[in-house]
Amino acid sequence: MKRSLWKLLAALLALTLVAAACGNDDDDVAEPAPAPATEAPAPAPEPTEEMAPELPDITIGYLQWIYADEAGKRIEDAAKEAVDFLGWGYETCDAGGDPAQMPVCGNQLLDADIDVMLTDGIPEALVTDVLERAAEEGVPVLSAGGEVDPRDFYIASFASDDTDLGVQLANYLVEQFPDGARIIVQEVPAAWSDKRITGLNSVLEGTDIEIVDLWEGDFNNLVAGTEADVTTKLQQFEDIDAVWINFSVASIGAASAIGALYPDGDDPDRPLLVTFYANPTTVNDIRDGRVDAAVDEKLEWQSWAQVDAVAEMLVFGAEPSQDRAPDYDGRNFSVRQVVTIDTVNAMPADSTEVPAPDPPGDYEEYFRNKWCGQFSGIASCG
Repeated sequence: MKRSLWKLLAALLALTLVAAACGNDDDDVAEPAPAPATEAPAPAPEPTEEMAPELPDITIGYLQWIYADEAGKRIEDAAKEAVDFLGWGYETCDAGGDPAQMPVCGNQLLDADIDVMLTDGIPEALVTDVLERAAEEGVPVLSAGGEVDPRDFYIASFASDDTDLGVQLANYLVEQFPDGARIIVQEVPAAWSDKRITGLNSVLEGTDIEIVDLWEGDFNNLVAGTEADVTTKLQQFEDIDAVWINFSVASIGAASAIGALYPDGDDPDRPLLVTFYANPTTVNDIRDGRVDAAVDEKLEWQSWAQVDAVAEMLVFGAEPSQDRAPDYDGRNFSVRQVVTIDTVNAMPADSTEVPAPDPPGDYEEYFRNKWCGQFSGIASCG
């Protein structure tokens, strides 16, 4: 698809939004119809086989934060699966967690003449120049993964409720330490991390659980750097009951540090380790007693939602939902749970994929069926 067509579509959508927001000062001219509500995607047309439109052939570019982080891998792999199902082209660039490499990757993708860019919760401030260039060249950019704030460029952002993730994990700590505890907390400079800490603080208020130290993890060195940080802090502060890690991949380093300091897994002085996302390594660490709890949801739905929003915009000119987690025909795929050893023990012994808690339907099946009903010419539909 030519970028000039994307520019025209983007301009028409922008005019619709401006007109709806501002109205018309000329009493002699009829006011334009209001823009469709964005709380949830508009109901999709139900075309017959004879009238079902074909999807244009486009190329998706994926700007990856850090593929070595299994949460990032989960989100991107799901995007690639959805893109492949629709038969679109796919380009990717992995910034490896390095903020300096993120704009390099973004420009590399734009140089490859992609039509749409997807990413996984990268703060806009880290790639502002790329986003400005994408806007100038008519390349829409959609985010998934962690919540992004502020959001001036991403035309949509599908994400977990990071505040609630923090609340659920904090509730687990309160259950473990009803008489109070001393904890240390790692954060990172991103809106989704801030929201998780907000959730933690909202639960701890009025309890006897004390945050003894709050420190910022190093984006460029999340595993080894976290191992060193946790080692130092557990030696510096006495009687630490729990370690809270905000970035999932960093929990690998924290587990190594705690394991080295407390080699006896039954040591009553060993602090609990809690983190985010039950990735395969984390599930194995829970099984082996190296991690105690991870709050999780099926992150992959967000990538399928990204691709669906692109298809809807491309064919029907539909403005993407501005909801973090839209409803789809009454279904909402954003469901969270705290994963502990009890959860893992209930899984098959060789499994590292945590089942969603009471899922309201299979998101992959839902979107595949939706697309096969809406569009013609998708080879995957048979």
